[in-house]
Amino acid sequence: MSLLSRLVGRLWKLPPALTHKIASEPLWIPMRDGVELAADRYYARGAAVQPTVLIRSCYGRRFLKLISLLFAERGMQVVVESCRGTSGSQGIFRPFFDEQNDGEDTVRWLERQPWFTGDLALWGISYLGNTAWAIANSAVADKVKAMGLHVTLSNFRDRTYAFGGFTLETCMGWTITMQNVIRTSGMNLWRAILSMQHAKALAQRAIGTIPLREADLVVDPDGVQWWQDWMDHAEPGDCWWDPIDYGPAAETLPPTVMTAGWHDIFLPFQLRDFMRAREAGRDVRIIIGPWMHAAMAGSAESIRQSVALFQQQFKIAQCAPQPRVRLFLMGANEWREYESWPIPSAVPCTYYLGPMAMLNDKGTPREEWISTFDYDPSQPTPSFHGPSLEGRSGSGNMVGLEQRPDVTFFTTFDALVQDLDVIGPVSAEIFLGSSTQYTDLYLCLCDVVPINRSKNVCDGYVRLRPSTANGDVRKVYVEFWPTAYRFQRGHHIRLIVASGAHPRYARNPGSGESLGDAQTMLVAHQEILHGPDHVSSITLSVIPS
Repeated sequence: MSLLSRLVGRLWKLPPALTHKIASEPLWIPMRDGVELAADRYYARGAAVQPTVLIRSCYGRRFLKLISLLFAERGMQVVVESCRGTSGSQGIFRPFFDEQNDGEDTVRWLERQPWFTGDLALWGISYLGNTAWAIANSAVADKVKAMGLHVTLSNFRDRTYAFGGFTLETCMGWTITMQNVIRTSGMNLWRAILSMQHAKALAQRAIGTIPLREADLVVDPDGVQWWQDWMDHAEPGDCWWDPIDYGPAAETLPPTVMTAGWHDIFLPFQLRDFMRAREAGRDVRIIIGPWMHAAMAGSAESIRQSVALFQQQFKIAQCAPQPRVRLFLMGANEWREYESWPIPSAVPCTYYLGPMAMLNDKGTPREEWISTFDYDPSQPTPSFHGPSLEGRSGSGNMVGLEQRPDVTFFTTFDALVQDLDVIGPVSAEIFLGSSTQYTDLYLCLCDVVPINRSKNVCDGYVRLRPSTANGDVRKVYVEFWPTAYRFQRGHHIRLIVASGAHPRYARNPGSGESLGDAQTMLVAHQEILHGPDHVSSITLSVIPS
């Protein structure tokens, strides 16, 4: 493993290793209710004192051995702990709900160990990052001196029901993964590769299940308790989720480096955490690359940045000052550095939906127009590309979606005469008339290249419930995934409008029935109004040339 860690350290451009003589030992860490959690400790042989990096994982510990060695070889001892009910740890796994207490108990146990110096850092990716947020929100938060957070967020409810809709594909894929982890005592790379096709087939069967409450039976004949919990607590404002909102910790974070991806499933929520921390004056920075959730390049960046931060905080080594915001500008394939997010120099640029499916930035249309389509939840509009847990590209050709009858789109008539850099939030306001009060709105911003290829840049979605506004037409605000993208000279800008992106978001049956029990499917007749009285538009954050 030392040879592999040397090779990876060189490929990932990590700071030089201080030693390659790393030892390990198993640990059992007691919790307040008597449950004991399995852990491993990695440390340099013969080292007098070392700061500690704690990683808490629901996926097992074996796949984290290499990452642990990379930290340990650079002056830090590492404790990797399995969450309760997983990979040898006692107890029952309840996603999210035991992580704050268990994390707090783990830190208090560390404080009693003779090899603990009082210097503690946390690192985590995805769920592992959320366990770090849980500790940062606990009574032992002041014990943490630094954090490295990769593609993660402080409140998993935000992602589970993103913008009001249930993220079906991600939730089902993760449920299948976790059931396999629990059955086999940890994530195994080769086993995962060999079972990939079976897992995909299982997921396809499950996401097509009606009612959705019974989808877990496809995965496990005995059902999955957390799936039932998600079906029971899907409405906005349900206080059942309150205990796992670790967002307040953003206002007291220690020095922290966040890494994210433009095509990551957590990006909008991770940026909210970053902005909340910055508004509180915390020492936090973020790097956003052109990555999907599980991209190896993103993980490498997180380890590289976290090692540098931890070494700096624990006075192991010095590192050069880093920008507050470092991001990759897609389309230009270059890195940019800024001091804050949103970018201070960005200016709003609004494009208006107009007649003849046109999109223009010259002002509101002079005439009222209506674009119509029908959405049939029994044959839901499919999701094309975009953020997901799976390994496929986050961006690709959207022509297949644009050709569907349950989609409409608007395109700029004139090609861009110069490059257009869009960096920051993207949003839209759409005037929608629908035959049902229960419906969805999905929008996708696309780059149309001269060879008639339409490539998705970022998208937005919102689930609509009955409105108290007068009349049948609703003004709908849609938040998009943030982006950093260059529309090149000669290209066109396009906005796709639909009422679904299944299975990325669960279909809206239109009947108002609950998420888990809906079986009645109502076709929604949709009207997109655009004109001087109904100014439907999309607003981009543009960096002046």
